[in-house]
Amino acid sequence: MARAAAYIRTDTGGELPSREEQRDAIVRHAAERSHKLVAAYEDLEAPGLLLYHRPGIKAAVNNIKEEEDWEVLIVAHPRAISDTESARHELVHKFSLYNNRVECPTKSWQAFLDEMKAYRRTLSRR
Repeated sequence: MARAAAYIRTDTGGELPSREEQRDAIVRHAAERSHKLVAAYEDLEAPGLLLYHRPGIKAAVNNIKEEEDWEVLIVAHPRAISDTESARHELVHKFSLYNNRVECPTKSWQAFLDEMKAYRRTLSRR
């Protein structure tokens, strides 16, 4: 059983699911994967561009670097991390460096990794 944390971000435009909808999706995903939710982070009504301007995601990253209370961060949707592809890949890369992972009901850790690697290859060719 992996120890997991939930991350919820809502936005002011209402494009992301509500806090409750995201929480329900995260709880279901954790149960399906036999993960034990031990922590939760939230950035409510937060813009989705810059990761490190949000206290919730900063606390989650700090945990993987220093406290190591959990190994899986569960989000309801990839856009809950960020609206931008580069920011999502930056977070996935950081998690991979610390042997942690990000999961969501619509995307596995391997899919997050594969996308991040493809994105980084594209950048290196420029």
